[in-house]
Amino acid sequence: MDQDSDGMADVDDAVDRMQHEWSRLRPDLSFTSLGVIHRVLRASRLILEASDAFLAGYGLTRGELDILSALRRSDEPLSPTSLAQTLLAPRSAITMRLNALQARGLLSRSANPTDGRSSLLVLTDSGTAFVDEVIPAQLAFEDALLAEVPPGEIEGLAGRLRALTSVWEQGRGH
Repeated sequence: MDQDSDGMADVDDAVDRMQHEWSRLRPDLSFTSLGVIHRVLRASRLILEASDAFLAGYGLTRGELDILSALRRSDEPLSPTSLAQTLLAPRSAITMRLNALQARGLLSRSANPTDGRSSLLVLTDSGTAFVDEVIPAQLAFEDALLAEVPPGEIEGLAGRLRALTSVWEQGRGH
């Protein structure tokens, strides 16, 4: 971050402004973590908002695409519980999305032979074809979101984010 003529840091974005304002109010505290955490949260929200707007053209939300993608990648049927754990989504959100996707004929449920209270999920043939249509378009959309980032920086950023999420996920027991 650059400094202006009075020695104060130039404010570059909303998070810089937050850090600057908090530092002014509470100079006894370090707001370094705020710079990382709030940028990750803001990036997540901006990505989800843009992704949902893009996927609306397919009648999907990002959460629904995540479910369809997980089922497409799996060699075996998945349970709603395993989907919720994999996607870090509340079970109620998974159930709502599953109901909508099943109503569209994109997935089917069958009884879980090892747990009578649960079901197993698989994509239907039309669900598989739909995912195979949407994924290339979604990847092109995501590439466009990152188009302004120099290619060499994307892998570095991915590595740093992997390091953060790995630490957090290990702390959760995953």
